[in-house]
Amino acid sequence: MDLKSIIDTRRREEPDLFLFITVFLMVGMGLAMSYSASANYALNTFNDPFYFLKRQFIWCVVGFAALLLFQQIDYRIYIRHTRVMLIVCFVLLIAVFIPGIGKSVKGSMRWIGFGIISLQPSEIAKIVVVMYLAKVFSSEDDGVANHVIQLLIPMLVVGVMFMIILMQPNFGTGIDILAVSVMILFVSGFPIVYILTLFILSIPMFYLLIYQVGYRRNRLLAYIDPWKDRFGIGYHIVQSFIAFKKGGLLGTGLGYGTQKLKRLPEPHTDFIFAVIAEEAGMLGTVFVLIIFGVFFWRGMIVSLNAPDEFGRLLSVGITLLIVVQAFINIGVVSGSLPTTGIPLPFISYGGSSLVANMIAVGILMNISKYREVVPEELKLTEGVWK
Repeated sequence: MDLKSIIDTRRREEPDLFLFITVFLMVGMGLAMSYSASANYALNTFNDPFYFLKRQFIWCVVGFAALLLFQQIDYRIYIRHTRVMLIVCFVLLIAVFIPGIGKSVKGSMRWIGFGIISLQPSEIAKIVVVMYLAKVFSSEDDGVANHVIQLLIPMLVVGVMFMIILMQPNFGTGIDILAVSVMILFVSGFPIVYILTLFILSIPMFYLLIYQVGYRRNRLLAYIDPWKDRFGIGYHIVQSFIAFKKGGLLGTGLGYGTQKLKRLPEPHTDFIFAVIAEEAGMLGTVFVLIIFGVFFWRGMIVSLNAPDEFGRLLSVGITLLIVVQAFINIGVVSGSLPTTGIPLPFISYGGSSLVANMIAVGILMNISKYREVVPEELKLTEGVWK
């Protein structure tokens, strides 16, 4: 008889403090850069240069409270509730299109409004999708038929969620979910031929969704040659290049950047990395890359030490959600990827994104508390029964 089916054979330890410090540094940097990037706009618009800083600070407090709360919740609880959470996410994602409930900002229907508070359901949906995939792919079904069913149903769920998010439109978040879903497939040990087949079949869909949609096609053309129309479709990325050039090695100094003054689009959110490049220079951008690299390293350590397959896949998924999002944002701002709107985790201004990421880190830190008990320790002692 498998002892795990009778008692909890995990050994409990302290959470990963290194991971917490890494996130704390990123959030602190985000506060400083959000203020620098938004102060002038806030002064002109709201007559208060600290308008965005005060709100981001409140979200930081809420985020850290959420992190500490979810750090205390045993991650195995989510196995029993993934389907319910998935249904709730679908309802919330659809609710953004309902007049009176959904909130439109600059032509995008991504938020649900509750008075002065706005919720972006797609941020929570990312975490729930990872939980769902970790649960499905941690089961031990054998045989080709089971493999096919185990692949098609989750991919159908992810595909439907991707299409709903795309309709908002929120292409960056949708791509983040798709990329991480495929990576979880790979890590879970699915035959590579299935993954390649899935990729090949998706090519026509992406052609229709990208090249046949006017503004996305323009963004792709701007990515290929932004200087061809530097005052039109290539304007934003050219302004980002100029920010990198002005920053040089050491930067102009915190608060002394000029590209954020009506040149860069959304300087305190999607293009905050360009503000960092100008004001902190190449050293600042390298620091950001290093700190996300450290986050990835600690997340993989948590995954390797996870006591079960669900914990391993969940920790991999959460780590990749944040790192892939950072990769997309940095790639867009540096001109390495076509333009799409997606914030830089922990650093860009925004409450929903920050709190959702802090919840994800709280779950990751909870997983880091547990280790598998080695065979010689499997004795009916007080420590095992706890």
